[in-house]
Amino acid sequence: MAMTETITRPDIENYIARVQASGVLGQGTQRRDLLRYLVETEHAGRGDTLKAYTVGVDALGKPEHFDPARDSSVRVAVGRLRSALALFEASNHADTVLEVDIPVGTYRPDLKLREQNEQTKAQAPSAASARPHRLIAAVAAFVALLIGIAGYGLWTSQSTDNVVVLEIDRFKGEAPLVDDVTIVMRRALARNQSISVASDFDPNVVLKETDLVLRGSVARRGEGFVVALELSEVDGDAIVWATSKQFEDTPEFSAKVAEVLGNELRVRIFGASKAYLSKRDPATLSPEQLFIMATWVPGPAVNAVEWELERTELMGLALEKAPDFGAAHSVMADKLAYLANVYGPSNQQDLREAALRHAQQARELAPLNPDVMFNVAQAYWHSGAISEAEAAMNRVLDLDPGHDLARFLARMIPFTCETPTPEIINWAERFDATLSPDNPIRWLTLTWIGWLYSNDGQYEKALEYEEQAALIFQIPYTFMRHAMLLHQVGRTDDAANLIRSQSNNWPDIDASHFAEVTYPRLCQQSEDAPGLVALYTDLATAMQNRP
Repeated sequence: MAMTETITRPDIENYIARVQASGVLGQGTQRRDLLRYLVETEHAGRGDTLKAYTVGVDALGKPEHFDPARDSSVRVAVGRLRSALALFEASNHADTVLEVDIPVGTYRPDLKLREQNEQTKAQAPSAASARPHRLIAAVAAFVALLIGIAGYGLWTSQSTDNVVVLEIDRFKGEAPLVDDVTIVMRRALARNQSISVASDFDPNVVLKETDLVLRGSVARRGEGFVVALELSEVDGDAIVWATSKQFEDTPEFSAKVAEVLGNELRVRIFGASKAYLSKRDPATLSPEQLFIMATWVPGPAVNAVEWELERTELMGLALEKAPDFGAAHSVMADKLAYLANVYGPSNQQDLREAALRHAQQARELAPLNPDVMFNVAQAYWHSGAISEAEAAMNRVLDLDPGHDLARFLARMIPFTCETPTPEIINWAERFDATLSPDNPIRWLTLTWIGWLYSNDGQYEKALEYEEQAALIFQIPYTFMRHAMLLHQVGRTDDAANLIRSQSNNWPDIDASHFAEVTYPRLCQQSEDAPGLVALYTDLATAMQNRP
């Protein structure tokens, strides 16, 4: 370990205060207290006493009969602190006199005075060394997207009993590349959010608290690289998702890996976490876990009003546990506005007003959380506040530039009730073409392309896309537009059968509601509203006149 006699007590206090202020330690006190214990013990010359047992008993409050061979909580806690410190070092907060690192395989921190050679720091990498770092940057990009799943600020308690724990195994591949990727992951996997990301690159140790595990490999093939990912449940080792993609070794390599794999990975993990949590009693879940269960993300879902109402009940439970939980307010806003707009029995003034109140509370309580702002944007859109929805969706991109779905919807929202340009239709089709065929967001991209063609009066083309989307997933917006298109091309019997087929999922679903409420509300800011509303009025009349 480093010499500590020149490190002063003020150096330590300043360092701990700056790390705490940076936010990498979360809102709880356990990581801060663990950091202080490790640093002060090492500084006092007792670093050789920092073993799993002593750290557990002295720093984490474990009982004297604590057995680290059976309980991995010390290793997990120190591993997460190690990652948090790596993230601090990568931030613009790391201008402290003291620098601390906890090498893998030990609990003893390495304390040293920070070098102040600014000229060395300012030197740029040579062209020869820049090429291999494309791979490192690419992996960092999609892992950084992964840790944003639950948003900024959704910190849970320190107990892994209250979170879904995802472990990322060390990637397989050529040794130099794997070592570099390991360093990148240590820096990226620092946030302990409603989905807790852990990494332990010791192949002889198993994280007993782990619920999901991500494995991967990086290998050169020809002039490029193949990146493979596999997401599994630990119980039974069931594979949730696996993919393998080849990328050219070009200057755009990092962006391509993040675009193709990173954005899909975050959706897959969110869906896998929902499936995992659905096996548990909602009353036992933390507010953050309830948020995972209720917030909308493409993936496992049910097309039914009962399922949507259950999401509002889950958020009601979350708000009982944490009234100032902004994420729960954002989901309530989204769900209440959605149901009011598509389902007649839910179209009540007090519920619509409550949706807007929840949206405002969400914005005030969690203004820097991209997932919260995504839900707020959806709530505004359902309410017909199209310009506000567009602004909120662009705010999501400000907070999280890699949010693939927000990037798509930010372009689509302005054309909700407007005639699209050929350029925007082409852009949407190109965007969809970049997605893998089974990407769970494709039903949304396909139905929006159908929406654009419908607004352009190209009903046959719109129907082609709507029928593709219906094979993946449907909601009232999509199946009612699907029915409208069928009627417009002369297939009125098929339109009636489609609406009738949804009556079990959506009792009292009514085409007249879409003609009298849904589209007038969505299109209230559009000059093209009368022509679009007339399409649904025509459908409603046709349905009423049927025997």
